[in-house]
Amino acid sequence: TSTTDLHLNYTHYGNTSSGGNDGDLCFRSFYGFTVILIVCMLICVFGMVGNGIVLWFLGFQMKLNHFTVYILNLAVADCSLLLLFFLFTLGWLNFIIICYDLDSFYPFFSNFLDAVEYRFHFFVLSSLGFLIAISTERCVSVL
Repeated sequence: TSTTDLHLNYTHYGNTSSGGNDGDLCFRSFYGFTVILIVCMLICVFGMVGNGIVLWFLGFQMKLNHFTVYILNLAVADCSLLLLFFLFTLGWLNFIIICYDLDSFYPFFSNFLDAVEYRFHFFVLSSLGFLIAISTERCVSVL
């Protein structure tokens, strides 16, 4: 063996004893997770379209009363939640499929997750609150 012939062209980042580490930061995911993310994105798009139709119909086409205001606010909260979830899954697809320029995208995605975490909870809890208000109002009106 010669110790003077060191190949610097074949240096790798990280642990190379496993034989499978090629040094990139991309997630090596199975196709099932990718399919689930794409299905979730499609559900988000169709949900945003449906909530947009409700927003347009209740906001501009009907006369507002106390019940339609509840439904209008519920549609706004659900559409906002679906938009945040769509952006969240789009960020994960960047890690899994696109895997381009992660050094500049990862800090942005990390800050996005920190900012969005409380907004997820806010929109979910506001949607549940509107559903409780609608249900309570309907029960009281029956009594």
